[in-house]
Amino acid sequence: MLALSFITWDINPDIISYPKEIRYYGLLFGLAFFASFTLIKKMFEHENVSEEWLDKLLMYCVAGTVIGARLGHVFFYDWDYYSQHLMEIPQIWKGGLASHGAAIAIVIAMWAYSKFVTKGTKSMLWTLDKVVIGVALSAAFIRVGNLMNSEIIGGQSESKAAFFFKYPAKQSISSYFFTSEDLVDIEKPTSTVVKDNFKYPISNVSVLIENKNVIEEDVNDFYNKFNFYKNYEYKPENENSWHKEEHFFVTKEKPTLTKTADGFKLNFKIGIIPRIPTQLLEAGSYFMVFLLLIWGYWKREWYKREGLIFGLFFLLMFTARFIIEFWKVHQTDFLANAELNMGQWLSIPGILIGIFFIVYSLMKNQKDVA
Repeated sequence: MLALSFITWDINPDIISYPKEIRYYGLLFGLAFFASFTLIKKMFEHENVSEEWLDKLLMYCVAGTVIGARLGHVFFYDWDYYSQHLMEIPQIWKGGLASHGAAIAIVIAMWAYSKFVTKGTKSMLWTLDKVVIGVALSAAFIRVGNLMNSEIIGGQSESKAAFFFKYPAKQSISSYFFTSEDLVDIEKPTSTVVKDNFKYPISNVSVLIENKNVIEEDVNDFYNKFNFYKNYEYKPENENSWHKEEHFFVTKEKPTLTKTADGFKLNFKIGIIPRIPTQLLEAGSYFMVFLLLIWGYWKREWYKREGLIFGLFFLLMFTARFIIEFWKVHQTDFLANAELNMGQWLSIPGILIGIFFIVYSLMKNQKDVA
């Protein structure tokens, strides 16, 4: 019996495409802010804090998160592109947000909030201890949104828990033949092929095309781009030098073309590349951090030790991010061949900041008790 077990992820990122596009990612982003706002409101009420402060806190958090996440992506991950397309930097609806940028901007926003809203009556750490609990929950929501978008993928895997991101594979194929992804059918695998000690499932694909001229003009280009057997430099352990968003390759068998009542049907075989679902690994990790912090707030009264919750958040979130990055496909070519990638280098300061504020909080508490 062939070992072809993996999870097929065939989700259209759009909940609604017409008349206005609504995506799961946007919905989850909005739910994240709503859930965070509700949690922080409960904490403000618990500590008898003015509700007027809460409304302004939401504005500072939203502005800091969106602006910081966008600029983080622009400068940390894709500056080569945006340096040549400056007018596209504000176009966040096209995608491209980075959590490291959001973390930096939220800290800056909370400094401004403490200065101009609470005006010194509450410290920046007092505010951050509450905000980061909501941020941990929001981060889990957003990583689920990344899963719905089939983005921020992991390396290839033969595990039964690996994901084949079928929808973007269909999109890649359909775009070459100027047709809809709905007219691309990727069947269940029927065989495997071994290449560089990795067993790839092989599936039959059919594409319905109305214009035969498209076939004659574009099949060769399609095969040159996606044909695994022509790319002898490709190695799985160095896949970041390959096209990072590929979920398949075409085999060396030549395609066949058949006439149908609706046009022409192109038939060929592809090798499927199942991948580690790093989006779920991060979402699960961040949710566990959220549970720990919310438990510490309500059950252990950690909020009485200013900076402790903030420090734990930075330490645990960025440690999780640092570890999971080992299984991710690099999001930028910068440092692609280095032992640590951009996400890991950006996580190291976060880990150190977390340790500092945990120690600071515990030492300050001891002095206050003494």
